[in-house]
Amino acid sequence: MAWYVIVLIASAALFVLTTVGSLIFGDLETGVDVSADIDPGALTTSDLISFKGLLHFALGFSLVLTLTNDVTWVSCTIAVLTGLVFVVVLYYLYNFVYTKLQQNLKYTEVINEMDAEVYFWNEDRKIGEVFITLEGRPVTVTLLNADGLKLEKGQKIKVSGTRKSVHPVEFIV
Repeated sequence: MAWYVIVLIASAALFVLTTVGSLIFGDLETGVDVSADIDPGALTTSDLISFKGLLHFALGFSLVLTLTNDVTWVSCTIAVLTGLVFVVVLYYLYNFVYTKLQQNLKYTEVINEMDAEVYFWNEDRKIGEVFITLEGRPVTVTLLNADGLKLEKGQKIKVSGTRKSVHPVEFIV
């Protein structure tokens, strides 16, 4: 098997794994781009020379060499250009999908009678935390003003308040 076929198989497998991982777990790259404050849509050198950028280049480059099944200066030139096109096109495709996903999220500030689960409760201090779902993900919020209530971990209650602190409204049986 030729080296470029092995590169194609490996880069395609990594591409699928990173794409599925990004969809399930969010973006795993934690680098901060300084130019994001200047022009958030601009393609920068750090976008090109990143793990995803190199992966996209390897995918396009090895795909052309595999399809031509020949390594000549013409096929290598076409493969390099195709690899660069893959990097740029997939960068803009990721940005497009990311902005569309961000537009669909509604930032919740006020919580009105939302189901919650008690994470922990300190009976002496009358303070605790509950799990609620905000923007499609579970988060913990401080639970206050539960005087006279006997709360236990795992108990289901309805809460109201803000995203910083809530108070119980009623028990869920």
